[in-house]
Amino acid sequence: MLLYLALIDTPENKSKFEQIYRTYEQTMFYVANRILKDAYLSEDAVHQAFLRIIDNLEKIEEINCHKTKGFIVIITENIAIDLYRKRKKEACISFDEIELYVEDTANIDPMFENEIEQAIAKLPVNYLTVFKLKYSHGYSDREISELLHITEANVRKRIERGKNKLMEILSKEGEILK
Repeated sequence: MLLYLALIDTPENKSKFEQIYRTYEQTMFYVANRILKDAYLSEDAVHQAFLRIIDNLEKIEEINCHKTKGFIVIITENIAIDLYRKRKKEACISFDEIELYVEDTANIDPMFENEIEQAIAKLPVNYLTVFKLKYSHGYSDREISELLHITEANVRKRIERGKNKLMEILSKEGEILK
C-alpha cells in the first residue's frame, strides 16, 4: 500500500485511499478472479485498478456507498477483461464466457426483480457496463468515456446498441411468454 500512497499528494486523499483499499481489496480480487480464473493475473488486475482509482480519486465522494462500489467493480471488471484479452492474444473476447458471468451474478443478486432488469443482465458486457454506469450510477457520457478509455461517441453508440439489443431480448421473451 505504501507504493500507492507515494503516488498521492494530499493527506486527505491518502486517508481516503487507505479506506478504499481496506474496504474493497477483497471484492476487487473476487471480481477479477471470476473473470480471469488465475490468482496472479487477478492480483495484477487489482493493482492496475488501484492505479486507475488513484487517477480518479477526486470523483469518489463517499467510501461506503453503492455508487463507489459500482465504480470500483466496473473498473476492476474492465481491467480484468483487458488482461483476459491479452492473455488469449485475441482481438475480441468471447462474450459467451462473460455473459455466463453476468447471468450468474444476476441469478444471485436479488436486485433483479422484474423482466426488464433480467433482460438488462443478459446484455453483452460492453453494453451492460455502459448501462450500469449511465443509468444505475448516474455518470455522464464524458465521465464514462474517461473511465473506460473510449470516446464519447462510442459511449453513445454502445447505449444505442444496448437499447436495441434490450428491445430484441424483451421481444423474444415476450414471444416465449405468449
